[in-house]
Amino acid sequence: MKFLLLLCLCVVGLAQAQGTYRWVDKDGKVHYGDRYPSAVAGEVNKRKIEAPAADKQIPYALQQAIANFPVTLFVSKDCGAGCQEGRDYLAKRGTPFTEKVVSSQEDVDALKDLLGGGQAQVPVLKVGSRFTKGWLREEWQRLLDAAGYPKAP
Repeated sequence: MKFLLLLCLCVVGLAQAQGTYRWVDKDGKVHYGDRYPSAVAGEVNKRKIEAPAADKQIPYALQQAIANFPVTLFVSKDCGAGCQEGRDYLAKRGTPFTEKVVSSQEDVDALKDLLGGGQAQVPVLKVGSRFTKGWLREEWQRLLDAAGYPKAP
């Protein structure tokens, strides 16, 4: 059973590795195929089928971290240096994140619920279901490392 599965995966891999041919016949009609045309009246171009560029740019480990542990940065309009240093740290590390500005009382109440009551202090970094209050580089680094985010872009 395992051998059959392995054989199927190999065949699928080989099929994807093959190129696609494009040719124009004598009437000017464009054709595509996986085999080289036997009798052609025109130019033949071989093209390799590849994955979309967006998937290639993001390493697999980062894709998994983003899917399993999304990063959210909670800030306010008058947050100051702590929020900016936190943004800069995430950018320097190459960590994709969503920024939420806490501006209304409803936003403050939601942040308090997230933090388990007490004072709503920004910045707050949420990684997956874990969070940390304030700008503490070591704490942010620990959360991101545990989630599998790369240390450098």
